[in-house]
Amino acid sequence: MIEQTKTFQCRQCQSESIVKNGKNACGNQQYHCKDCGAYGVLDPQEKGYSKEEKERILRAYQERGSMRGVERVFGVSRNTLSRWLKKKDVS
Repeated sequence: MIEQTKTFQCRQCQSESIVKNGKNACGNQQYHCKDCGAYGVLDPQEKGYSKEEKERILRAYQERGSMRGVERVFGVSRNTLSRWLKKKDVS
């Protein structure tokens, strides 16, 4: 059986000279590039809500939903919902 080794590359300089460097607050593996000195996660996950998801949540709120109801159903904070509504009013 042939064992395949996974090679990682630095996101900054594409060097393969990287080493593990602990974990961040979210529990993701951090790496350090020995060539360019960059630190970070190799494959970062996008944070936040997608545009489609935001629109769906805002539509649910506008259909006579309460902020607390939206918070319970969608798991989005009332502060976040309030911020989205303020941005939408400005646009």
